[in-house]
Amino acid sequence: MLIFFIGLVHVVGFAPGPVPVTDGSDGGAEMQWNNGVEPKRKKLKEQDFLENNSQISSVDFFQAQSVSTGLGLSLDNNNNNRMASSGDSALLSLIGDDVDNELQRQDAEIDRFLKVQGDRLRQSVLEKVQANQLQTISLVEEKVFQKLREKEAEVENINKKNMELEEKMEQLTMEAGAWEQRARYNENMITALKFNLQQVYAQSRDSKEGCGDSEVDDTASCCNGRAIDFQLLCKENSDKKELMACKVCAVNEACMLLLPCKHLCLCKSCESKLSFCPLCQSSKFIGMEVFM
Repeated sequence: MLIFFIGLVHVVGFAPGPVPVTDGSDGGAEMQWNNGVEPKRKKLKEQDFLENNSQISSVDFFQAQSVSTGLGLSLDNNNNNRMASSGDSALLSLIGDDVDNELQRQDAEIDRFLKVQGDRLRQSVLEKVQANQLQTISLVEEKVFQKLREKEAEVENINKKNMELEEKMEQLTMEAGAWEQRARYNENMITALKFNLQQVYAQSRDSKEGCGDSEVDDTASCCNGRAIDFQLLCKENSDKKELMACKVCAVNEACMLLLPCKHLCLCKSCESKLSFCPLCQSSKFIGMEVFM
Protein backbone atom coordinates (compact mmCIF):
# COMPACT_ATOMS: atom_id res chain seq x y z
CA MET A 1 0.00 0.00 0.00
CA LEU A 2 1.52 3.29 -1.12
CA ILE A 3 1.04 6.38 1.01
CA PHE A 4 1.50 9.70 -0.73
CA PHE A 5 2.65 12.47 1.57
CA ILE A 6 2.86 16.03 0.28
CA GLY A 7 5.03 18.08 2.51
CA LEU A 8 4.24 21.70 3.34
CA VAL A 9 6.76 24.02 1.87
CA HIS A 10 7.06 27.79 2.20
CA VAL A 11 6.99 29.37 -1.24
CA VAL A 12 8.40 32.89 -1.63
CA GLY A 13 5.64 35.36 -2.64
CA PHE A 14 2.88 33.37 -0.99
CA ALA A 15 1.61 33.75 2.49
CA PRO A 16 2.76 31.08 4.84
CA GLY A 17 0.58 28.06 5.56
CA PRO A 18 -1.57 27.54 8.54
CA VAL A 19 -0.30 29.26 11.66
CA PRO A 20 -1.28 27.93 15.01
CA VAL A 21 -2.97 30.57 17.18
CA THR A 22 -3.34 30.09 20.89
CA ASP A 23 -6.12 31.98 22.61
CA GLY A 24 -5.11 30.97 26.14
CA SER A 25 -8.63 29.78 27.11
CA ASP A 26 -8.52 26.09 26.28
CA GLY A 27 -4.89 25.79 25.24
CA GLY A 28 -5.97 24.65 21.74
CA ALA A 29 -4.48 25.81 18.46
CA GLU A 30 -6.58 27.19 15.57
CA MET A 31 -5.40 27.17 12.02
CA GLN A 32 -6.23 30.29 9.97
CA TRP A 33 -5.43 31.05 6.36
CA ASN A 34 -4.25 34.54 5.34
CA ASN A 35 -5.99 34.69 1.94
CA GLY A 36 -9.49 36.17 2.17
CA VAL A 37 -9.16 36.94 5.91
CA GLU A 38 -6.64 39.76 6.19
CA PRO A 39 -7.91 43.32 5.51
CA LYS A 40 -7.67 44.92 2.16
CA ARG A 41 -4.67 46.97 3.10
CA LYS A 42 -2.66 43.89 3.71
CA LYS A 43 -3.81 42.44 0.41
CA LEU A 44 -2.70 45.48 -1.48
CA LYS A 45 0.76 45.40 0.08
CA GLU A 46 1.13 41.80 -0.86
CA GLN A 47 0.10 42.46 -4.42
CA ASP A 48 2.64 45.26 -4.66
CA PHE A 49 5.33 43.05 -3.21
CA LEU A 50 4.55 40.30 -5.63
CA GLU A 51 4.49 42.57 -8.62
CA ASN A 52 7.67 44.41 -7.74
CA ASN A 53 9.93 41.71 -6.39
CA SER A 54 9.31 38.38 -7.94
CA GLN A 55 6.79 36.04 -9.42
CA ILE A 56 6.54 32.32 -9.10
CA SER A 57 5.28 30.48 -12.06
CA SER A 58 3.11 27.52 -12.02
CA VAL A 59 6.11 25.46 -13.12
CA ASP A 60 7.97 26.26 -9.92
CA PHE A 61 4.91 25.42 -7.96
CA PHE A 62 4.53 22.08 -9.66
CA GLN A 63 8.23 21.46 -9.22
CA ALA A 64 7.81 22.06 -5.52
CA GLN A 65 4.82 19.78 -5.60
CA SER A 66 6.90 17.11 -7.40
CA VAL A 67 9.74 17.43 -4.89
CA SER A 68 7.39 17.00 -2.02
CA THR A 69 5.79 14.04 -3.78
CA GLY A 70 9.20 12.40 -4.34
CA LEU A 71 10.02 12.81 -0.70
CA GLY A 72 6.74 11.16 0.19
CA LEU A 73 7.41 8.31 -2.21
CA SER A 74 10.86 7.78 -0.77
CA LEU A 75 9.38 7.71 2.70
CA ASP A 76 6.75 5.28 1.48
CA ASN A 77 9.44 3.09 -0.04
CA ASN A 78 11.35 3.12 3.21
CA ASN A 79 8.20 2.20 5.08
CA ASN A 80 7.47 -0.54 2.57
CA ASN A 81 11.03 -1.83 2.83
CA ARG A 82 10.78 -1.69 6.58
CA MET A 83 7.51 -3.58 6.52
CA ALA A 84 8.88 -6.09 4.00
CA SER A 85 11.98 -6.62 6.12
CA SER A 86 9.82 -7.08 9.20
CA GLY A 87 7.67 -9.60 7.29
CA ASP A 88 10.77 -11.39 6.03
CA SER A 89 12.19 -11.47 9.51
CA ALA A 90 8.92 -12.93 10.83
CA LEU A 91 8.91 -15.50 8.03
CA LEU A 92 12.54 -16.31 8.69
CA SER A 93 11.82 -16.64 12.40
CA LEU A 94 8.96 -19.05 11.62
CA ILE A 95 11.16 -21.01 9.22
CA GLY A 96 13.96 -21.00 11.80
CA ASP A 97 11.57 -22.39 14.43
CA ASP A 98 10.44 -25.13 12.04
CA VAL A 99 14.05 -25.94 11.19
CA ASP A 100 14.96 -26.05 14.89
CA ASN A 101 12.02 -28.34 15.62
CA GLU A 102 12.95 -30.58 12.70
CA LEU A 103 16.59 -30.68 13.80
CA GLN A 104 15.55 -31.51 17.35
CA ARG A 105 13.25 -34.25 16.06
CA GLN A 106 16.01 -35.66 13.87
CA ASP A 107 18.47 -35.49 16.78
CA ALA A 108 15.98 -37.35 18.96
CA GLU A 109 15.46 -39.98 16.24
CA ILE A 110 19.22 -40.33 15.77
CA ASP A 111 19.73 -40.70 19.53
CA ARG A 112 16.95 -43.28 19.70
CA PHE A 113 18.38 -45.16 16.71
CA LEU A 114 21.88 -45.11 18.21
CA LYS A 115 20.50 -46.33 21.54
CA VAL A 116 18.61 -49.19 19.87
CA GLN A 117 21.64 -50.15 17.82
CA GLY A 118 23.87 -49.93 20.91
CA ASP A 119 21.48 -52.18 22.85
CA ARG A 120 21.43 -54.68 19.99
CA LEU A 121 25.21 -54.63 19.71
CA ARG A 122 25.58 -55.04 23.47
CA GLN A 123 23.11 -57.94 23.45
CA SER A 124 24.88 -59.63 20.53
CA VAL A 125 28.26 -59.21 22.25
CA LEU A 126 26.86 -60.65 25.48
CA GLU A 127 25.36 -63.60 23.59
CA LYS A 128 28.67 -64.28 21.85
CA VAL A 129 30.57 -64.04 25.13
CA GLN A 130 28.12 -66.39 26.83
CA ALA A 131 28.32 -68.82 23.92
CA ASN A 132 32.13 -68.77 24.07
CA GLN A 133 32.02 -69.28 27.84
CA LEU A 134 29.62 -72.22 27.50
CA GLN A 135 31.78 -73.75 24.78
CA THR A 136 34.90 -73.33 26.91
CA ILE A 137 33.16 -74.83 29.95
CA SER A 138 31.91 -77.79 27.90
CA LEU A 139 35.41 -78.42 26.54
CA VAL A 140 36.91 -78.23 30.04
CA GLU A 141 34.24 -80.58 31.40
CA GLU A 142 34.84 -83.03 28.57
CA LYS A 143 38.60 -83.01 29.24
CA VAL A 144 38.02 -83.42 32.98
CA PHE A 145 35.63 -86.33 32.40
CA GLN A 146 38.14 -87.92 30.03
CA LYS A 147 40.89 -87.60 32.64
CA LEU A 148 38.57 -89.06 35.28
CA ARG A 149 37.73 -92.00 33.05
CA GLU A 150 41.42 -92.61 32.41
CA LYS A 151 42.16 -92.45 36.14
CA GLU A 152 39.26 -94.81 36.89
CA ALA A 153 40.60 -97.26 34.31
CA GLU A 154 44.06 -97.02 35.91
CA VAL A 155 42.56 -97.62 39.36
CA GLU A 156 40.65 -100.63 38.05
CA ASN A 157 43.82 -102.05 36.52
CA ILE A 158 45.72 -101.47 39.76
CA ASN A 159 42.96 -103.15 41.78
CA LYS A 160 42.95 -106.07 39.37
CA LYS A 161 46.71 -106.44 39.64
CA ASN A 162 46.46 -106.21 43.43
CA MET A 163 43.90 -109.00 43.47
CA GLU A 164 46.08 -111.13 41.23
CA LEU A 165 49.07 -110.47 43.47
CA GLU A 166 47.06 -111.33 46.57
CA GLU A 167 45.92 -114.59 45.02
CA LYS A 168 49.46 -115.36 44.00
CA MET A 169 50.71 -114.55 47.51
CA GLU A 170 48.11 -116.87 49.00
CA GLN A 171 49.16 -119.60 46.61
CA LEU A 172 52.83 -119.04 47.41
CA THR A 173 52.02 -119.04 51.11
CA MET A 174 50.27 -122.36 50.76
CA GLU A 175 53.15 -123.77 48.73
CA ALA A 176 55.63 -122.49 51.32
CA GLY A 177 53.58 -124.16 54.06
CA ALA A 178 53.54 -127.39 52.09
CA TRP A 179 57.28 -127.27 51.57
CA GLU A 180 57.77 -126.53 55.23
CA GLN A 181 55.58 -129.51 56.14
CA ARG A 182 57.50 -131.70 53.75
CA ALA A 183 60.80 -130.51 55.22
CA ARG A 184 59.57 -131.33 58.71
CA TYR A 185 58.39 -134.73 57.55
CA ASN A 186 61.75 -135.41 55.97
CA GLU A 187 63.48 -134.33 59.14
CA ASN A 188 61.29 -136.70 61.12
CA MET A 189 62.05 -139.47 58.69
CA ILE A 190 65.76 -138.77 58.93
CA THR A 191 65.56 -138.77 62.71
CA ALA A 192 63.65 -142.07 62.70
CA LEU A 193 66.12 -143.66 60.31
CA LYS A 194 69.04 -142.50 62.42
CA PHE A 195 67.37 -143.98 65.49
CA ASN A 196 66.78 -147.27 63.71
CA LEU A 197 70.36 -147.37 62.48
CA GLN A 198 71.62 -146.71 65.98
CA GLN A 199 69.49 -149.56 67.30
CA VAL A 200 70.73 -151.91 64.61
CA TYR A 201 74.29 -150.89 65.28
CA ALA A 202 73.87 -151.44 69.02
CA GLN A 203 72.31 -154.85 68.50
CA SER A 204 75.06 -155.92 66.13
CA ARG A 205 77.69 -154.77 68.60
CA ASP A 206 76.02 -156.68 71.44
CA SER A 207 75.92 -159.78 69.34
CA LYS A 208 79.60 -159.45 68.57
CA GLU A 209 80.48 -159.09 72.24
CA GLY A 210 78.49 -162.23 73.22
CA CYS A 211 80.27 -164.60 70.86
CA GLY A 212 81.57 -168.05 72.29
CA ASP A 213 85.17 -169.22 72.72
CA SER A 214 85.01 -171.94 70.10
CA GLU A 215 84.94 -171.37 66.42
CA VAL A 216 81.71 -173.31 66.12
CA ASP A 217 80.07 -171.00 68.61
CA ASP A 218 81.46 -168.04 66.79
CA THR A 219 80.13 -169.34 63.53
CA ALA A 220 76.75 -170.08 65.05
CA SER A 221 76.58 -166.74 66.74
CA CYS A 222 77.57 -165.05 63.53
CA CYS A 223 74.84 -166.82 61.62
CA ASN A 224 72.35 -166.13 64.33
CA GLY A 225 73.38 -162.45 64.33
CA ARG A 226 72.86 -162.12 60.63
CA ALA A 227 69.46 -163.72 60.92
CA ILE A 228 68.51 -161.32 63.68
CA ASP A 229 69.68 -158.34 61.64
CA PHE A 230 67.64 -159.47 58.67
CA GLN A 231 64.58 -159.89 60.83
CA LEU A 232 65.07 -156.46 62.30
CA LEU A 233 65.41 -154.92 58.87
CA CYS A 234 62.28 -156.65 57.68
CA LYS A 235 60.43 -155.50 60.74
CA GLU A 236 61.62 -151.95 60.23
CA ASN A 237 60.55 -152.03 56.62
CA SER A 238 57.15 -153.32 57.59
CA ASP A 239 56.84 -150.66 60.27
CA LYS A 240 57.88 -148.05 57.76
CA LYS A 241 55.31 -149.26 55.29
CA GLU A 242 52.66 -149.19 57.97
CA LEU A 243 53.73 -145.69 58.92
CA MET A 244 53.64 -144.48 55.31
CA ALA A 245 50.40 -146.30 54.47
CA CYS A 246 47.12 -144.44 53.95
CA LYS A 247 45.15 -144.22 57.17
CA VAL A 248 41.90 -144.99 55.35
CA CYS A 249 42.57 -147.79 52.88
CA ALA A 250 45.91 -148.95 54.44
CA VAL A 251 46.96 -150.13 50.99
CA ASN A 252 48.35 -147.20 49.08
CA GLU A 253 51.18 -144.97 50.25
CA ALA A 254 50.14 -141.69 51.87
CA CYS A 255 51.18 -138.88 49.54
CA MET A 256 48.64 -136.10 50.17
CA LEU A 257 49.43 -133.35 52.66
CA LEU A 258 46.24 -131.96 54.20
CA LEU A 259 45.95 -128.27 55.00
CA PRO A 260 45.67 -126.53 57.41
CA CYS A 261 46.33 -129.41 59.83
CA LYS A 262 49.48 -130.46 57.83
CA HIS A 263 49.01 -134.22 58.26
CA LEU A 264 50.42 -136.59 55.61
CA CYS A 265 47.94 -139.41 56.06
CA LEU A 266 45.92 -139.99 52.87
CA CYS A 267 46.53 -141.36 49.43
CA LYS A 268 45.44 -139.54 46.32
CA SER A 269 42.24 -141.54 45.82
CA CYS A 270 41.10 -141.30 49.44
CA GLU A 271 41.91 -137.58 49.65
CA SER A 272 39.37 -136.81 46.90
CA LYS A 273 36.68 -138.67 48.86
CA LEU A 274 37.18 -137.14 52.32
CA SER A 275 36.65 -133.56 53.50
CA PHE A 276 38.34 -133.95 56.89
CA CYS A 277 41.57 -135.27 58.33
CA PRO A 278 41.28 -138.85 59.70
CA LEU A 279 43.92 -138.17 62.37
CA CYS A 280 42.71 -134.92 64.00
CA GLN A 281 39.17 -134.86 62.54
CA SER A 282 39.61 -131.21 61.47
CA SER A 283 38.06 -129.89 58.26
CA LYS A 284 40.22 -130.10 55.17
CA PHE A 285 40.84 -126.93 53.19
CA ILE A 286 43.02 -128.39 50.46
CA GLY A 287 45.20 -131.40 49.82
CA MET A 288 48.64 -131.17 48.27
CA GLU A 289 50.51 -134.07 46.72
CA VAL A 290 53.97 -134.72 48.21
CA PHE A 291 56.56 -136.62 46.18
CA MET A 292 58.76 -138.76 48.44
